[in-house]
Amino acid sequence: MNNASLDRLHHKTSLEAIQVELQSGYDLSPVEAQVLARRVQALADEQSGFDRQPGQITYRAVAIDEPPGKPLADCRRVPVHLTIVADEDARVWAEEGSLALRRVRVKRVVYEATMQEGALSQEDAAYVLGISLKSVRRIFAYFREQGESLPSRGEIQDMGRGVSHKIPVIRRYVEDLSFSHISRELGNHGISSMARYLRHFALIMILEDRGLTPQQMESVVGISENLIEQYRDLYADLNTPRHHRTLERLKRTVLHPTCGEDSHDQAPFALNRDQKRGLM
Repeated sequence: MNNASLDRLHHKTSLEAIQVELQSGYDLSPVEAQVLARRVQALADEQSGFDRQPGQITYRAVAIDEPPGKPLADCRRVPVHLTIVADEDARVWAEEGSLALRRVRVKRVVYEATMQEGALSQEDAAYVLGISLKSVRRIFAYFREQGESLPSRGEIQDMGRGVSHKIPVIRRYVEDLSFSHISRELGNHGISSMARYLRHFALIMILEDRGLTPQQMESVVGISENLIEQYRDLYADLNTPRHHRTLERLKRTVLHPTCGEDSHDQAPFALNRDQKRGLM
């Protein structure tokens, strides 16, 4: 790894992020900020592990809405839980080999970060998984050849936050198809990514029912007004007796993500703090 890569990763550590925030937001000296940052980090470390699952780590990823070209040291970062070891990994390794396992892990962590409003760079993926950057680049190239662009920070910046596959995913889900079926049919979106589309769509349905304006919805959901308008149009199109049960189930899933008979599949629909506050 070269010095430039090392410097970029250094700016993404939680301690560095806290120190920068204290210096810029509270007018502290570098020494004061460093001392206080270490104390804040210690307190955060005591709390951060409670919602992690076995095999996961917590990593500070650049927020997904940070624009391209912004200095990395100034970018807002968010904690994301990344699964380094999962139950399926042993089977993949035994049946398909180490290369297949590396592909599974790279794909998994970048989608997990995206689901939690973070964006991993290829360097991030290499670092957290302990593999070479060259290997990660080959894995990204492999998925592109398969018709799937993994949502790394670079890919997200290049593509923008387009909606080309969001509407088809939602339409297919409302037809009561399973995530795995949709994924096979579209061939270029992971389940975590699809869950995020559906969560946002469900929020727009709920807020539309409550009479909020698109501008008010934007502040709650955190997506563009253009996408909100497309989701409102889609809701108007799908809001028929034929789809009523599925739409209501989707709304309930977002409002109560751990309740109901399908609670295992509903976990990805959990809301963040701002979204919960917006629904109160």
